[in-house]
Amino acid sequence: MRASATKLRDAIAAAGGSEYPILMELDAQPSHFNFVHQTGGYVINSDYTKSGYDKPETALAYQRVVDLMNDELMASYLVLSDTKGTDLYLSGKGAILFVGSWKSSVLENSDIAKAGNCKLITMPRQEAANTSVLGGLSYAVFKNTDHPDEAWDFVKFITGETGNQIQAEAGIDIPAYKSAQKFYTANFENIDVSAYFRAADNAIGFPAGPHLTKWIGPVNDWVARIFAQEVSAEEGTAAIYKEMQAIIDE
Repeated sequence: MRASATKLRDAIAAAGGSEYPILMELDAQPSHFNFVHQTGGYVINSDYTKSGYDKPETALAYQRVVDLMNDELMASYLVLSDTKGTDLYLSGKGAILFVGSWKSSVLENSDIAKAGNCKLITMPRQEAANTSVLGGLSYAVFKNTDHPDEAWDFVKFITGETGNQIQAEAGIDIPAYKSAQKFYTANFENIDVSAYFRAADNAIGFPAGPHLTKWIGPVNDWVARIFAQEVSAEEGTAAIYKEMQAIIDE
């Protein structure tokens, strides 16, 4: 990816252009949470008791994003914090975009895809793997509802095979039921969404746990400071570890 982006950077400069070789969304799921696991680090362990931000492999993931920016292979933090990477890509301002499946319909209906110029591939491989972080859709029942049995029946229906098929046919997102996935892929003529299914073969669940809503804020704040180069990757991840682990240990 770096080699391709370097050729793009040089060609853009020679042509006097202003496009960016690489773009990404700054949100954790489509970008940096993936990179952490690709370099051999982790966000939080499997039983949600230990932050992985004290690992040098985790810091390396963030340093590499900063390196991409400094080498002019990726748009700067200032640009990406001002305009979504997807919007820049769709306006012809970039060549490579890190993006999640929830943007499939946006890509499908874009002029770029209609012209046959949009191709989806899996994440690039780093030392550990080309891991992707997968999220999911979920439903909850209001605890004070007057109709708990009916609400539970609805949740079972909408998360069951028929409900997944309805979701898939509407192109909302990839259904959890494999039997319903063929109805999802039928929505797309201009892009090949099979890359998302290949990515799932080497994926992990979104790093969450019971304290997610408390520690995700500090993580996002410090990551923004790393990408803005207000602190180094080592300093930023060390600060994340300190705050995150204290929250987990409460």
